[in-house]
Amino acid sequence: MRPFLILLPFLMAQAASGQGLPRPHCAYGQGLAALRDVEREAALPVPGISQGRARGEAAIASLHGAAGIFSGCGCQHLAELTREAALVAQSAPSEASVARLSQVFSQTRFRIQWVREEAERRGCR
Repeated sequence: MRPFLILLPFLMAQAASGQGLPRPHCAYGQGLAALRDVEREAALPVPGISQGRARGEAAIASLHGAAGIFSGCGCQHLAELTREAALVAQSAPSEASVARLSQVFSQTRFRIQWVREEAERRGCR
């Protein structure tokens, strides 16, 4: 019994350090919802240049918001991957053709899928 009592503080600290779980009372689910929303929007056809640019600006804002949420939850890896997806979307507001906007959204969607897979596979680490 004595060795267990000595290890108890270590085990409790290890459990509190994360182990794939977000911090309590963070908006982790909202971050995942933002990723799903941007992914769904990115999959839609681009109707025109101005609408595509506006969609790009909204995607960038949502992705930065999700990265902030993940960072606040202690999910630094997910936050970094989400920031990378935002960087891919960064060129959308200045693109001059629907074809190029479609490519940017396709690449953004791919990155978001990667973030979501990492969230499912590794959790908040």
